[in-house]
Amino acid sequence: MRGKLIFLGIYTSLLMFFVLFINVSVLAGIKDGLVGYWPLDENGKDLAGKSEGKLEGGAKWVKNGRFKGAVELDGTTGCVSIKGFTLTTIELTAVAWVNGWIQGPWAGIMCSRNDPTTFWVGITDQNTLSYVWNNNSDKTWGWRQGPMLPQDEWAMTAITIDKDKAVAYIYTDAKKLQSAVNKIEHIEQTIADNLKIGRDECCGDNRHIKGIMDEVMIFNRVLSENEILQLATKGLAVENKDKLTIKWGEIKQQ
Repeated sequence: MRGKLIFLGIYTSLLMFFVLFINVSVLAGIKDGLVGYWPLDENGKDLAGKSEGKLEGGAKWVKNGRFKGAVELDGTTGCVSIKGFTLTTIELTAVAWVNGWIQGPWAGIMCSRNDPTTFWVGITDQNTLSYVWNNNSDKTWGWRQGPMLPQDEWAMTAITIDKDKAVAYIYTDAKKLQSAVNKIEHIEQTIADNLKIGRDECCGDNRHIKGIMDEVMIFNRVLSENEILQLATKGLAVENKDKLTIKWGEIKQQ
């Protein structure tokens, strides 16, 4: 009997180790191509590079993020300004958690104004998630079929851009992962060194997010739907550019 119990204990431990190993391996693979990662844990450090974010206007660090700390934006002047981040790519994934609402149509979740090569991820005049690419083509920002952003509820927004399509994702605890596809060709484009989180400075300066933002990430590759879901449900934390290690078990969802 004792031998059976010992065997059962060893078997259970090995099974738990195997499950943990598989989950850690999946998350470790997600970090491939991560070129900008701002956890916003009460600071603007970029854990995938050296592009530090600074608070502007009515923005402040808070402790009640989706994962640990976050930034709270007042919806009028507040944003996080990223200096030193540039990227030229044809493949992209942009991710951010939002809990709040827009102060006007076309509010920017993240935006780098450099017309005509503006990069923008935000909310349209129909409250749907969209993006700007292809030299400010209306086939990108004019695409309004993305998932809708819920008001005052934690939602992970993600846009993936590939050569022949873009996909908009929104994850919430209530509705899980929703997505929509914009099937058009995309060209190589550059994200200029004036990235803003939570604000688009264009057109009357009312394109703001009011609320809390957390876990902003940019990849120079297209994440799969499964990887997007993994980010939404398990999160990601890395140490720095040279040692991108998963801190398994240290992610605390508020």
